[in-house]
Amino acid sequence: MKHISFTVTYIAIALAIAIAAGCLVASPTSSQEFQDGDPVSIGAFRLLHSDVLGEDRMLLVCAPKDYEDSGMSYPVLYVLYGDQIRGYFAEAVHIMDRLSEEGSIPKMIVVGVANVDRYRDLSAVGRPGRPSGIEPFLRFVTEELFPFVEKEYRTKNYRVLIGPQAGAEFGFYTLARRPGLFDAYILENPFRSSEVYDVLTEMMTTLLDEGLPSFTFIQVTASDRAGPLDTTVQVGYMHTFDDLVEEKDPNNITLITHYIKDSKEFLPLLKLREGLRELFRKYRFPEDREVRVLTDITSYYSELSEVFGFEIDIPEMTLYMKADKLSKMGMDNSAREILEFLIEIYPTSVSGHWGLANLHREMGNRELALEHYRKCVELMPNMRPAIQWIERLEAGE
Repeated sequence: MKHISFTVTYIAIALAIAIAAGCLVASPTSSQEFQDGDPVSIGAFRLLHSDVLGEDRMLLVCAPKDYEDSGMSYPVLYVLYGDQIRGYFAEAVHIMDRLSEEGSIPKMIVVGVANVDRYRDLSAVGRPGRPSGIEPFLRFVTEELFPFVEKEYRTKNYRVLIGPQAGAEFGFYTLARRPGLFDAYILENPFRSSEVYDVLTEMMTTLLDEGLPSFTFIQVTASDRAGPLDTTVQVGYMHTFDDLVEEKDPNNITLITHYIKDSKEFLPLLKLREGLRELFRKYRFPEDREVRVLTDITSYYSELSEVFGFEIDIPEMTLYMKADKLSKMGMDNSAREILEFLIEIYPTSVSGHWGLANLHREMGNRELALEHYRKCVELMPNMRPAIQWIERLEAGE
């Protein structure tokens, strides 16, 4: 029997899906459904009234594109400065989409939290004559934001905090005051002044001495800039903090610091892509791990779920590519088992139905092949390869 490879076609399908899909879109849609001048959307605004803060808070939420159809739950990526839609929020959505599509990180819900008064809410040190509002903001996050998101959306018990600018101070403060509230932090340099450094370092020293209750990942980017926005002193504070962590050598913590010299950026880089890749560096299935049956894949992700503390869903691409490899090796039953598992957990997977259609066609299962080709066209109406195979099979070829 001739065994086909559907890898090249998968890549084309994946690109088409990526182009057609957006946040909260259930499945790929035809370009004819859009009208000239329609706005481009990458999420939804949600208004949350805070009794703790005595004001309304605007949230921006982007769920994975197959959220409505999957029935799955997802970790949550919280982005401070979420009102900078074309900046931090769009960047987070873009990177999450790209890395999850390629199977490097799990799909996540992205929640942007808009600022009202950033230095009141996010700084551990109040402005002259005014107290810091960081503790009430932390109460808002724990007592109102988390319950709202976890009620309105299907979430897993895993949270990542993205803290640009003053959000980095909030990140360190939260870690010290409420360790375990977030599982990972991707921040800029939190030490904007000597006073902030003294306050945060004292708190963090206590935490490092006592130890963290669970594993915590922290990435900090410190940019050394000259000129009117000279940050040399602030970067020095970060170096000193690095030395402190090395001296304390705490359990349950990974701290990665990226030092950027002679930065030309007005706003320091977050290195969000690098942080998410490193956080989930074991998420991609190892190339050297043998796969002959489905359980060879599921056992790896069960082990990984134990490490992260939440149930990790197997990436769609991993399942598809392993099935493709087994098909080329002549192991049709194992390939079919993996593809059937794929569409069970990803019902709107065009690639999964495409793979099963091709496999059944090669195995001589005409009706099953037609069933899956038709499902491809239902999900992606302009999918010419599937349409052509339907026509040929219905004609008796």
